[in-house]
Formats: sequence, C-alpha cells, structure tokens
Amino acid sequence: MARIVFEVDIATDTSPVVAALDTERGIASWWTDEVTFAGGVGSTMTLGFPTAPKPFVLQVAEAGSQRVRWESIGDFPPHWVGTEIIWTLSANPEGGTKLHFAHEGWADDGGPFPMAAFTWAHLLWMLKDYAETGQAAPLFRKA
Repeated sequence: MARIVFEVDIATDTSPVVAALDTERGIASWWTDEVTFAGGVGSTMTLGFPTAPKPFVLQVAEAGSQRVRWESIGDFPPHWVGTEIIWTLSANPEGGTKLHFAHEGWADDGGPFPMAAFTWAHLLWMLKDYAETGQAAPLFRKA
C-alpha cells in the first residue's frame, strides 16, 4: 500500500481550517466549485471537475476540531476506490495550526499516484491560502 503525506503550517487557528474541510462553502473555496455537501459526520460529498467524466464521491467518517477523515465511497476515480483522506490538526508551537495530511490506501505508487501527489500538494497551498485570507480561489472551476 502507498500513501501520500504532507504537512503544512497555517497562520490561523483550527476553526477556519475545519470549516474549509467540513462545509460546502469551504470545499468550494479551495478545491472545486462543483461540490454538493451538507457537512458533518456521515454526510456525502460529491465533487465535479471540468475534465472528469464522473464525480468523485467521499463520505465524512470523522469531523472534529483535531481530525477530519473522508472515505472514498464512489467507483471513480478507480485508483481512489477504498482510499481515505485524513486531515489531522494540531497547535503549532510557533502559532497557528499544523496540518498533517494523508491520503492512504493506494494500491501502489505507480500510474496516477505521482500526479495525484502533485495535485494534493497544490491543493494544500490553496487550502492554506483560503484558511489564512478567507479569499476563495478554488483550483478547479466550472468551465
């Protein structure tokens, strides 16, 4: 099994970060503006992307001030099937929030894995910027 792991410091407390991860407005502000999502444990997130033939479907398994966990429950993209995305938040000793990100359960580190890792790295900077400034600028937008 392979996993994508990153860590980033965000110059704000955890509340805006959790809101960015567990609300429709939050997701639409840094990831994709094609999102349907009620938020909260048990809710389903449907994400559309301009070049994707089908939406991504995730379910929130945990949503708290220290950890948010999503499970991929759809059949697309095939390499995401059975994976989970874990966001762990902690206080940064120098101020703000330390965000640890993991996308776990990949079959291997070949095929689409490297591009997915690259995309997640970009998305983490989009999330950081949104949480710090409140300025929405999703990486993926409707055409």
